[in-house]
Amino acid sequence: MRTVRLMIAVVGTALVALGVRATAELALPNGPNRELVSRTCGACHDLGTVIGAGGRSREGWDGTIDAMSSFGLNMTPGERALVLEYLVTYLPPK
Repeated sequence: MRTVRLMIAVVGTALVALGVRATAELALPNGPNRELVSRTCGACHDLGTVIGAGGRSREGWDGTIDAMSSFGLNMTPGERALVLEYLVTYLPPK
């Protein structure tokens, strides 16, 4: 029984460590308005979705913001401009 508990503890610790590592790897690039983008986009989905969608043009990101707005994204025109500029600058086409 003690061996089983030890194995469960080891596996649990490994899974937590892998989760933390995966989260760290999915951080948005540093830059102005990173927190705004994190807060705005992260309100509905994880940041991996944003990072995975990277590589879009200004028009592509603008269309994405329009699509998210149709699902209920709510931000001021000023916030939208800052979010768009961040995405275009730090997650450009590859």
